[in-house]
Amino acid sequence: MSLRGAHWGSRFSGKRREPKMAEQSAAKNMILGFRISELQALLRFAGRNKSGLKHELVSRALQLLRTSCSAEILKKIQDLHAQRNGLTPTNAQSQQLLSAPTFPLHSSEAALNARTSVPICHTGKDDTKSKVRLTKLPFYEILDDLMKPTDLVPTSSERIQENQFSFTLTEKQREQIIAGCSKNGVQSVQLQLRICHTDTEFMQEDQYPPYLSVKVNSRVCPFTSYFSSNKPGVEPKRPCRPIDVTPLLNLTSRGANYLNVFWGHFTTRYSMVLHLVRQHRVAELLHKLQANETRASEISRELIRKKLRLEPDNDVTTTGLRVSLMCSLGKIRLSVPCRGITCTHLQCFDAALYIQMNEKKPTWMCPVCDKPAPYELLFVDQ
Repeated sequence: MSLRGAHWGSRFSGKRREPKMAEQSAAKNMILGFRISELQALLRFAGRNKSGLKHELVSRALQLLRTSCSAEILKKIQDLHAQRNGLTPTNAQSQQLLSAPTFPLHSSEAALNARTSVPICHTGKDDTKSKVRLTKLPFYEILDDLMKPTDLVPTSSERIQENQFSFTLTEKQREQIIAGCSKNGVQSVQLQLRICHTDTEFMQEDQYPPYLSVKVNSRVCPFTSYFSSNKPGVEPKRPCRPIDVTPLLNLTSRGANYLNVFWGHFTTRYSMVLHLVRQHRVAELLHKLQANETRASEISRELIRKKLRLEPDNDVTTTGLRVSLMCSLGKIRLSVPCRGITCTHLQCFDAALYIQMNEKKPTWMCPVCDKPAPYELLFVDQ
């Protein structure tokens, strides 16, 4: 046996003391407050893989606590917690059972396994209604509202909260969802969950609460994939988009569906809404844009004349304008020249490519002037 193996064997040899439930609960709260370096130190101590992103390390450490917890592991967690908070080992041991669950979770899996507040059941009644307004999404047409904007209501002082909502689909809504599934498995009619800040002053974009997790009919609802990061050591960012809960719905009976929302409660308040929507494709949006928002070439000519017009008050006079027939997005020739109504430049970008890129990563920013150019403000320039 190697020296390292002998050291490991001596560390865990002898009779093992079974940790108490209260100790495990306190240790879990400590783990949830660890930084990456402390998580790696714990996993290295236990001989586990210490590579990965923070939410992966947290899940791995919690799995270690559930399956291979021992007195040695608990002591290592307490020591790391003491180092993080500047406590002596004696003070750390005396405070291990007083550690309230004040640290947030770092993954949806951890959120569902953590201690949460008592859930409450809503059906969209007036006591939890919200007056928030969410931005319209070009790729989704709202067919029906299953739940008006409703506040997520904290029910205790716990950091991780849980609210339960119930809703029932009508016969028409069930038929729309079933008919919206194509042969290749693409679901064009979806039941969509949207969450945003509870702010009634301005239109709100989708914004996830910290450590959000969703269950529908007791099954975990998957989220969209993470955006990758090119910077070393930087965690990928989860895009805040509508959550499709359609695959988890009860479509075979007229019974209620149950939606459980877990989130980290700090200071910001959040609201949620349930919409039945029809998803549009790039080709549909492009056809709609060409049919309804095409401007005559004379308007552009007048804009050019205005820019070239001599202004007596200006010391600098424009004598020429230069535009490219190449799209700055894909470096290809413009097929459907397009720009935003609020744009002051003549340079266009390709509408088809612009819509396609915003389907994958919606930003709706003009690639020429870098100002907002949402779909409803686009027009085709002849």
